[in-house]
Formats: sequence, C-alpha cells, structure tokens
Amino acid sequence: MFDLEREVAAWSAAVHRERCQPAASMAELSDHLYCAIDRARAEGLSDEEAFRAATARLGATPELTAEYAKNRSALGTACQLAAKLDGPVSSSDRGLLLAHALLWAVVTIVSSLVLKRTTSPEISSWLLIGVFIPLWLSSDLILRAALRKKTTHGA
Repeated sequence: MFDLEREVAAWSAAVHRERCQPAASMAELSDHLYCAIDRARAEGLSDEEAFRAATARLGATPELTAEYAKNRSALGTACQLAAKLDGPVSSSDRGLLLAHALLWAVVTIVSSLVLKRTTSPEISSWLLIGVFIPLWLSSDLILRAALRKKTTHGA
C-alpha cells in the first residue's frame, strides 16, 4: 500500500541528500509538495497519482538539488563537504560521537576557566587553539575511523 507520508519524507530527503538537511528547508519543501498533492487530489487523483503528479510538477530531484546548491552558504558548503568525507553514521554511533564532542567541550571550557585565572589571556588562548582543538579534532578523527572500521568489518 502506498504510504504518502513516507514517500514525501523520502523525496524531501533525496532533494537534500547532499546538504546537512536543515529541518526548516526540508519542512518548506515538504509543504510545497503537500500543496501540490492537495491540488492534484482536488482533480480526483489518488494519493499515489497525486504524489507522482506533484513531484513532476515541482521538478526532478537532481534539478531541485542543483537549485538548492545555488543558495548554499559557505557554512552549508563546508557542512556538505564534511558530510561527504564522513559518510553515513548510525544512530548509536551518532550518540557516541555526540558524547565525545560534549566531553571535549566540557574539558575545553573547564580548562579555559582554569587557564584564565592562572595565566595571561594570550597564553590561555594559544593553549586552547594550539593544543585542545587539535587534540579534539585528532581524537574525533580516530574515533570516526574506528567506527567506520567496526561497520565495515561487522564487529
């Protein structure tokens, strides 16, 4: 049986597949699609026929993806590049990566507060930028590589 909600979500995700899927942008695109579906339903089409007609009316997925790419900010471009380099992450791995990032954020904030009281601002800034950020980035890359290896080897 045709599931309209699932099809709309899949179509919106396909258009945004090369982006970081901003929720507001996906919601707006889904809303446009639902409006087109409602117009097609008013013409007497079934849900599946209305969905096909609406997606044809809005445009092909590659064309819409290219159109959204034109409006991408520098941050959106960096996010897209990072997503391509990183690859897919499972929900359990996403939780681990979030915990890792939060742990490093706490370590960095606590260290900056301690350094602020014990050293000059210039030294504490350079320590944070020159030591903590590269350490976090390195540990994040190592963790992601281990997760990819775990996924590919099925461990």
